[in-house]
Amino acid sequence: MYHFIINPKSSSGRGIRYWWIVKSELDRQQISYSATFTKHMGHATELTEQICNENPGIKNIVVLGGDGTINEVVNGIPNFSEVLLGYIPSGSSNDLARSLGIPNDPIKALCNILKPSKFQYLDIGKIDFINMSTAPRKFACSSGMGYDANVCMEVQASPLKRRLNRFGAGKLVYIAIAIKQLFFTKQLNATVIVDGVKKDTYRKILLVSSMIHKYEGGGLRITPDASPTDGKLSICLVHGLSKLRTLILLPTIFVGKHVKFKGIETFHCSEIEIIADDITAVHTDGEIPAVCSHIKVQCIAGQIRMIL
Repeated sequence: MYHFIINPKSSSGRGIRYWWIVKSELDRQQISYSATFTKHMGHATELTEQICNENPGIKNIVVLGGDGTINEVVNGIPNFSEVLLGYIPSGSSNDLARSLGIPNDPIKALCNILKPSKFQYLDIGKIDFINMSTAPRKFACSSGMGYDANVCMEVQASPLKRRLNRFGAGKLVYIAIAIKQLFFTKQLNATVIVDGVKKDTYRKILLVSSMIHKYEGGGLRITPDASPTDGKLSICLVHGLSKLRTLILLPTIFVGKHVKFKGIETFHCSEIEIIADDITAVHTDGEIPAVCSHIKVQCIAGQIRMIL
């Protein structure tokens, strides 16, 4: 039995279009499955919890949606050892699929799930929001504090993105908002503690990205050396740069060359704590769970058993 969780509105309706293609193939092969559709933010978490609680033994859960839907599902799994996770990407960014080489074609992705040749145990991240009532949040692909989270927050609220997604041009909104937020994101001063040891107090921080995979934001190679199986977070910390210099360096992120420039630090760790002098947005897989000033991020090794 395969349990499908479908976000029909992912990428402005691509989700539901892909589902009818997938459903037709499942029915043709007479595959046993259940299918539930997400109806509101957080619903995929609720559906995942329900599937896990009502079905004994190993659960084959297949997500048809984007990185945000994957994030919700990961946060709904109470016991990762009892879940096999499949993914049919239908979002606008699909950074997890890009990192893992999962096909964008729904039939090819489905075939990999129905006749798997490879499984991989993937790390996940977890964020604790210190001195806040917000519950800890897991993430599958990426998280960030500052600039990248502000971009995510504005993109989520943009009606233009939803319209352009219908024509496959949603990335234009990401680019436009990314340029705009370079000039509007407030830079922070913050103390950074790495694996329990104070690393430094930084001035004029633009962002701190804590990554499991290489990509975020629809193909931006934030941490080119990231591995989802090394038990480590890959950190990109940008600080001390003028807005003009940051704008000039922005295109280099697409090919991962930004890490060669002064003011951009990358390193690996098991845990990072950030204590900023002001509140700012925080994202997990492109979703915004909190606006705060103090977070602790850790890597939890080998949690997701993913069908590739």
